Amino acid sequence: MNIALWICTTGLLVLSFLKNKEKTKAALKKALYKFSRILPVFILVMAGFALIVTFLSSELLNKYIGIQSGIKGIVLSLGLGSIAVMQGFAAFPLCAALKSQGIPYYIIAAFSLSLMNVGIVTFPIEKKILGFSVAFIRNLTALMICIIAVIIVKIVFGE
Repeated sequence: MNIALWICTTGLLVLSFLKNKEKTKAALKKALYKFSRILPVFILVMAGFALIVTFLSSELLNKYIGIQSGIKGIVLSLGLGSIAVMQGFAAFPLCAALKSQGIPYYIIAAFSLSLMNVGIVTFPIEKKILGFSVAFIRNLTALMICIIAVIIVKIVFGE
């Protein structure tokens, strides 16, 4: 599957280049610029979470967000995820690291879903662009969907 995406992307890039060289070059420059702006933050976030997962013992992680943590672990995971903001390409490796530490799927679901969908940090920007009501309803709806998904994951995996 991965090779098919590379082939498809390369083919479309060549097609775009053949159709309009200037627009393709401009798009590539813009993409490279945006990538260079995201990369330091991505590396910093990944390094930070890697250090946290590495230096926090499995016992400590399991105490607060493990199977025995119950509702407290779900609320903590939802809260931490809601505060931080991360794209899926950064969140999924972090979730894999948490799973390797013995964290149950429903806690990982709570953390990752709120991490990518609920934005306490981004709320001021959303409020400015969308208005308070829309930003609040969007975040509240996202949080409710996260909670429903956590319940479903907990039932499906029987944890």
